[in-house]
Amino acid sequence: MLILPAARRSRLRRTAAAAMTTLVLGALTACSAAEPAASGRSPASPSAGTHRLVLPPPPQAEGFRLDGMWPFFTREELLDKRPYIGDAGDVAVRDAVQARYEETEQAEGRKWTRNLIFTGYDAALGADRHRPVVDSVVDGFLKGDTPAHDAEVPAGPLGGHVRCVGLVELGSETGMCAWADGGTVGVVIGANITAIELEEALPAFRAAVER
Repeated sequence: MLILPAARRSRLRRTAAAAMTTLVLGALTACSAAEPAASGRSPASPSAGTHRLVLPPPPQAEGFRLDGMWPFFTREELLDKRPYIGDAGDVAVRDAVQARYEETEQAEGRKWTRNLIFTGYDAALGADRHRPVVDSVVDGFLKGDTPAHDAEVPAGPLGGHVRCVGLVELGSETGMCAWADGGTVGVVIGANITAIELEEALPAFRAAVER
């Protein structure tokens, strides 16, 4: 039986549930007064110009297809964790989703398809909170490690603040991108998917999972 070093085991555990962990450790506080949505749909009456999650998640999103074996955490479990935004104060979290997407085609030079974990929250955020939320999510993922790649990414037509980082271990990079806008907070993480690859896929991915 292969025995992995403690540091490697810790990183693998973090990667396996990274989308959930990063949000729980550093993103939002679920507002206890927020009214829960009906199963499978977002609450009604969003503010004009505010983005919302597409629920249930779309079956296809920028070269990835939904894996029916997930989510690992249900909506109720995500909301029950009551993730927070540090000292920025309470914000209303309206809904949450976690899903795994699999590449529709194998990447060039690879013998298997790669997976991407997406965790998203419907959340009311002012523009001044976009960057702090994203930085909190990223810091929770890095846990003090120095990324091989760290870039603020143009948000595009959906707006908000976007940042992508990559951690390299044993020659393999795990990429992560986080965004926050007026209506959503999202995290995508892919083992063996570089941060630059995620940056390129993110605009179309966001367009698929937000409305």
